[in-house]
Amino acid sequence: MIETMRERITIQKSKAVTDKDGNHVLVWDDYYSCSAYANNLSGKEYWAAAQVNAQTDLYFLIRYCSEAAAIDSEHFRIVFHGQLYNISFVDNVQYKNKTLKLRASLVKR
Repeated sequence: MIETMRERITIQKSKAVTDKDGNHVLVWDDYYSCSAYANNLSGKEYWAAAQVNAQTDLYFLIRYCSEAAAIDSEHFRIVFHGQLYNISFVDNVQYKNKTLKLRASLVKR
């Protein structure tokens, strides 16, 4: 599966900062860039997403590493082909610490 990781993605991490008026705002910084296998959902995952009109979901398969191990669905998102995807689920595939499967939804602008 490693040889099929031909797409380049950037993982961004959010952090809260204070603007000039003293308001707390969320900003996104590039956290980690890597090669990934990107694909549409299929089978049960696709039909479950279709039930809630979420056909813009993709999954990304990336290699496990210390940077990837820190990824969660609350503080991280993916930039892929210039579009933003919110991570909805992180799966350490079979708990082998070899690959992570990230399910993500296209951000509606």
